[in-house]
Amino acid sequence: MGHTYSAFRVNGGPTQYAPAYHTAVVDVLTTGFILAFCMLGLAFFLIVPGFPGIKRLNFLIRVVVSLFIGAAILLGVLGQDWVSSELSTKTPYKAFTKTEIHATVGARIGLGSVNVTLKGDPVEQLVEETDLAENNTHWSEHIDYNERFTWAWRQGRFGFGPYSGRINREFRDAQYRGLPLPILWVAEYFTLDGELIRWGRSFRQAGWYTWQVLWTAFPLWLISNALSVMVLSYCGIGFIMTGLFMEISVVVYATIRFGTQPLEIPFEDGVMHFHYGPSFWLTMAGGIVSIVYGALILATDFWYPHTAADFFGIDVLQDPEEFYHKEKEPEAVEEPTKQSFHTAKGGVARRLKTRRDDYRAGVSSRFKKSNRRKSNPDRAVHTNEAVYVDADEESGPSNTVV
Repeated sequence: MGHTYSAFRVNGGPTQYAPAYHTAVVDVLTTGFILAFCMLGLAFFLIVPGFPGIKRLNFLIRVVVSLFIGAAILLGVLGQDWVSSELSTKTPYKAFTKTEIHATVGARIGLGSVNVTLKGDPVEQLVEETDLAENNTHWSEHIDYNERFTWAWRQGRFGFGPYSGRINREFRDAQYRGLPLPILWVAEYFTLDGELIRWGRSFRQAGWYTWQVLWTAFPLWLISNALSVMVLSYCGIGFIMTGLFMEISVVVYATIRFGTQPLEIPFEDGVMHFHYGPSFWLTMAGGIVSIVYGALILATDFWYPHTAADFFGIDVLQDPEEFYHKEKEPEAVEEPTKQSFHTAKGGVARRLKTRRDDYRAGVSSRFKKSNRRKSNPDRAVHTNEAVYVDADEESGPSNTVV
């Protein structure tokens, strides 16, 4: 029995297991929103075969463009890669050790936090060694860290006390936990706030204002999608405003974030220079697409309203005042010429032609019924003859008809 339960035990002590480190390779919230938009896209793609003819392509274009704009907004708000930098270097590992490791240090800055990564090269490295005769051990660790430091959104007091900013308190907690020195070295740059060295303040302010502007673009995007089945001119204006707010957020972030000088973090083998990341470029691209899409909707609705109605699947006969003026008297309605029907595109021309034929058939049927009620040939002839005879007998020919 003693040999059975002696695994992983030293000198009869409790079972000891090696530490298991599991770094976060992706952001869970960002991945969740990407998956949500992919599921929405798949759901819309499944109903595409239900549309006839060219309407399939029209519906597919509308869905893809709209989902791309919405995903750009939400991934810009929640993305953790507005500004990023990465450097491979030789660096000290932890406090109270003289071990140096070869690793890749990275920093990814979002609107409300910064992610600092440290990955060894190789991942498993010897970090400590003792030469005592009675306890000659070699310590190796799995070097793969990812730590997030948040500053949302209060600046706080100077220092690391209970009333300081959130990132300062998280930095002090990371020191107590004994995180590797490269991670603490990068995070410390965002805790400084004085003597024109205020990178943390500038990134916090830039993130706050950008966050507000982008969240304003999100409801505009929802309203624009709702208006796409109602009034196309307002839909185009809504998409233009959505894109403008997205571009304003990019300009605000690029203007405020540097502060008084750009952020550069030196290491032994180089300097970390920060550049714009995927979240920044995705927001910019989504804004440009939204502006162009809205302008096309507005221009097409102004010059080619029937084509725009066909593209968005709107039945013009349900709301005719949006597409042609309604006359008071049906007889005064001018019939569309053959040329106008040739210029009109798609199902709108067919529906207008059907409406014109139905109108003609109704008018002709009403005239036929009226003629049948009023006209009686025998009675008309007899009445006219009697009138003319009376007129001849009394005063000669007369043109009066009763």
